[in-house]
Amino acid sequence: MIDKKGKNYIKTPAFYYVSHLAKFIKPGSKRIHFNKFCENISVSAFKNPDKSVMIVLLNKTDKNVEYNLCYKQYSFHDNIDSHAIVSFIIRD
Repeated sequence: MIDKKGKNYIKTPAFYYVSHLAKFIKPGSKRIHFNKFCENISVSAFKNPDKSVMIVLLNKTDKNVEYNLCYKQYSFHDNIDSHAIVSFIIRD
């Protein structure tokens, strides 16, 4: 956020989320379908031009959440901290 005079700025959590996504989701990427079975975690998935798949999880709660993530032959089991963002890059 920038003040009206353009001299000061504040980095909000959205700044960090967007910069995280921009680091891994490349220009020309396509959002792909992804099923989720948990309302506490937002999930997005993208196929990059190099055919890698980027999966992003965002914990929307004030609690740590345990999750399982499955994609093709890959599976992950972990915990995500409250309000954290986690990314997986899968290269077949």
